[in-house]
Amino acid sequence: MKVNCPNCGGIVPAEGLALDTGWGKCAACQEVFRLADVIEGYVAPGDEKIPGKPERPFDAWAVVERQMDRLLIHIPPHGLRAGTLALLGFAILWLGFVAFWTAGALGLLFGGQIQGLNIGFACFSIPFWLVGFGMLGGVLWASRGSRTVYFDGMEMVTELHCLLWRRRRVRDLSTVQHARESSPMIRSDKQGSTDSYLVEIVYSGGSFVLPCSSRAEQQWLIAEINDYLKSQAPRLRRT
Repeated sequence: MKVNCPNCGGIVPAEGLALDTGWGKCAACQEVFRLADVIEGYVAPGDEKIPGKPERPFDAWAVVERQMDRLLIHIPPHGLRAGTLALLGFAILWLGFVAFWTAGALGLLFGGQIQGLNIGFACFSIPFWLVGFGMLGGVLWASRGSRTVYFDGMEMVTELHCLLWRRRRVRDLSTVQHARESSPMIRSDKQGSTDSYLVEIVYSGGSFVLPCSSRAEQQWLIAEINDYLKSQAPRLRRT
């Protein structure tokens, strides 16, 4: 590769090019020039574009509030959507069929009396009842469940909440490592579903997962959490 001096047009030898600083010097006319001006595609050290933090997507479901050394991330309930309504309808049909089958096994459909043999036969329906109620529980959690993560500079507080049930955990912030992408253990064919994009906050001994509505929201939350943890790292090392 030949580099010509922008002043006199002479060829600048290799020893006159300082690639580590981004400057060159012509031995003939003593002209000092920027290598980025004469070498196409060359980027001087320090001129690299550092990608900024992603902006909040317009369709993001998460609520993020950051003040000084505090960070709050709240995933509100999603309500009844098309997917949860479909699951609710299927769960009702499932339980209706199981109820009909159980009543028949007990001999109640034709005005008969319940006998010991009928009770034993009806017990085979118990697993199907559990599956049906499990589907209803899934609908309830998907429509009314919420997740919250709160950092106060000293601790990380995680909370799961659904109607009257609540689970809260407190962990020292020094045990929190980073946030990263995650994916559900069981994937569905519908790639655009809410649970297809997860943010996993990793800490010593476990992790806490936040669902996202899109990949853009996933990348945004990861950047927000990691930026906060990075800002707190010097203070945590001192303590």
